[in-house]
Amino acid sequence: MITTFDDLYPPDAMLLPVNTAVIAPRLATPPAERENLTGYRDHYGPFLIGEKPADSEPERIALIDKAFPHTLYDLMLLVGRDDVLRTCVGELPDTVLAALLDMVTDFVDHCSDPATVRTFGLHRGRLSIGWNYDPTVDRDNGQWWDKRMHVHLNCWSPRTCRTLHPVPLADVPDPTLRRSLVDPTAYLAHRVMVDAIRTDRVPAACRLLTPDATRDASQHLPVGLKVRLPGFPYLATAEFRALLRMLHGTAAAAYRLLRAVFTDSQSPTGPWRRPALRPAGHAEAALAALPWLTAESRALLIRLRAVLHDLPERQMLLLRARSDLANRCLALDGLSYNLSLFTPDEVSARRPVNDTGELYLVMQLKTVSSIGSSPALGGAVATAADRTHGPAMTSGDLAMRHAFQHAYAHRTGITTERTSP
Repeated sequence: MITTFDDLYPPDAMLLPVNTAVIAPRLATPPAERENLTGYRDHYGPFLIGEKPADSEPERIALIDKAFPHTLYDLMLLVGRDDVLRTCVGELPDTVLAALLDMVTDFVDHCSDPATVRTFGLHRGRLSIGWNYDPTVDRDNGQWWDKRMHVHLNCWSPRTCRTLHPVPLADVPDPTLRRSLVDPTAYLAHRVMVDAIRTDRVPAACRLLTPDATRDASQHLPVGLKVRLPGFPYLATAEFRALLRMLHGTAAAAYRLLRAVFTDSQSPTGPWRRPALRPAGHAEAALAALPWLTAESRALLIRLRAVLHDLPERQMLLLRARSDLANRCLALDGLSYNLSLFTPDEVSARRPVNDTGELYLVMQLKTVSSIGSSPALGGAVATAADRTHGPAMTSGDLAMRHAFQHAYAHRTGITTERTSP
């Protein structure tokens, strides 16, 4: 009998190796966490390292030092514009997306430079590069603090990767953490996306992988829809930018159709409100009318409908007061995903990681997960970062961090005048 979100996992998914917490370094006196409800320069203040124009467009690419790092050597690229909110690849002018991807490639080149690898001790480290999309404003989600599109550039230290100890997903006792590491609908969403992409063109240079939890576990591949890419130079092509837009557009269209199948479009919406569910029989009949869905996807979506419930106002009031319960029980309010670039190759001074022959674009679609990216690190398919309880960075750590960031800024042509926060 299907009763909870956990019943949506395919059986093999419970054997997936996961890391429940990678301990991240932190500032000794971090700023208060707050949403960006102002201009980006005011919000990031001293954490804004520098910025550069994106060709002739009004947008600028801002380089941000994270106030809550994932790892010692990380940065954030933010699409800086205040009068128009650019939240995803589908909203970016092509020249802006191209400029953003150029800076992503610069980061990979930076971490491939033997001098960088030796100076910062990155040999056998791992790259993790990605961004989130989520319009939800009433509970934790991957794009919680700033809805502007921003790319996370992470180089995980070799020590961090060596000290991780994966456990099977089934051994994670906290349901909120378990569902955040691997969203219960991850494999269902992957299958639906494969169905939906049939009518679109995946570039001939790329290969779309089908859902397979056993393969993911054995090869330590991140959970999610995976497109194998020819290599990092492919990021500079118009074909890759079209692929990114196709994935966003396909996911958005499929989400709109399925939301209309499951819910009453006339129901009130907004923060701390979700549209009323349609009867299960109505949803089943509506799914049968979608010819692009395979029978297996329809069956899985019917299982999803079985675990969804309307929340009366008194329960919603409880969730507003208990963020931990909201993250466990309240579905995200719209299409939610993380797009990332993944290679299993390690950073090396002998074999540059930008020369990898195994590179994937990974789309992790979410229904309840509060984690933006769940990177495959340390022999696991998903990892959660603990960004609040780690050791405070020493003055030496901060000096190395800022040297790494400024060397990258110099590579991208950004002039930095910032003092350390």
